[in-house]
Amino acid sequence: MTEPETSDLPGYLTTATLARSATESAGPAVLVVAIATLGSATLGSYLVACLTASAALGGPIVGALLDRSPTPRRGFGFAIASMAIGLTAVALLIGHAPIGVVMAMAVIAGVGYPAITGALSAQLPRLVPSAGLTHAYAADAATYSVAAVVAPPVAAALIAVSTTAPLWLPVALLGAALVVLRRLPLTAAPPAAEPTSLLDDLREGLRTIAHRVALRRTVIITTLGFAGTAAVFVSAPLLAQSLAGSLQFTGVILGAFAAGGVITALWFTRHPVTRPDRAIIVSTILSATTLALVGLAPTVPLLLVAAFAMGATEPPLVSAMFQVRARESAPRVQSQVFTTSASLRMTAFALATAACGALLVLGTWAVISFGVLLHVVALVLGLAVGPPLPDREHWVRRP
Repeated sequence: MTEPETSDLPGYLTTATLARSATESAGPAVLVVAIATLGSATLGSYLVACLTASAALGGPIVGALLDRSPTPRRGFGFAIASMAIGLTAVALLIGHAPIGVVMAMAVIAGVGYPAITGALSAQLPRLVPSAGLTHAYAADAATYSVAAVVAPPVAAALIAVSTTAPLWLPVALLGAALVVLRRLPLTAAPPAAEPTSLLDDLREGLRTIAHRVALRRTVIITTLGFAGTAAVFVSAPLLAQSLAGSLQFTGVILGAFAAGGVITALWFTRHPVTRPDRAIIVSTILSATTLALVGLAPTVPLLLVAAFAMGATEPPLVSAMFQVRARESAPRVQSQVFTTSASLRMTAFALATAACGALLVLGTWAVISFGVLLHVVALVLGLAVGPPLPDREHWVRRP
């Protein structure tokens, strides 16, 4: 693969921030609009499930198609446009068409999700010289944190304008992302030595994840560890009621979590992760520890500090995860590796969220314990099937 002579990072970050703000706000917007128009949080959750399920299941195929595309900008444009069209249809049809039709539109919207959340990051080595890649991945991780803090509350607040206004925010953001994308010089992945079928490419992508031991460790740890973070989101309403006496305080808890992510994301854009394998292990240990502190916090201030600290562990982990994915996969299957890994994380998070919801009958301690346990299992399995750990000097000395 030819290394780019100049960096197109600003244009990339603008596109990524706009598009990921749309994906972060889409789920909350669908849920809020469903409650306002249909009067049912259950139906809203079904619509959100349709949105995320199609994204999770379609990730490997979307990634493989982008890897094979001779014009990836067109592929990403199609993904962004399909999500915008699907959400527009949901906004126009909800409350007026059968729920099955609206669910089908949510499925269409979710098809583009993996390209935005996974495959787009795989383009960085083709946009940024290798000397700047660690900074680029740190900045890329920051786009998720910024999007998660800003977009969802804005989308929810728009319900005061009209019952469907929240959905127009992600649609507008996706439209803006399409405009910026036109100026982004995306290039095709290097072709295979011999022509291959889509099925062959899918198999190679999965083999890459299974056989590259460092990548396999990273996928296991980040998938199960990410599932464990569902505990803080599910338990936040009960913690808000028990410690603050107000369900509305849930937003403050989750805001503290998001703020921790934004601040450390900004820090790591200037001081990027240089040992990604170590960073993934250390970040997961810290995430498990701070999650336990969230459950044990006896007062509101300590709860907010613990939530902030847990959120702060996310950006270095995400940045390191991107670095390992890119380092361990061949350029022509990178989009597939990124989208498949992202799909696994989304699926695990959805399953863990359901499990945490079932455990709520036992109390917040059961939910938090389950989340911590998932972190521990992630580390144990990841270390068991991954490469040998480096010696002590690697952990205590700066590179």
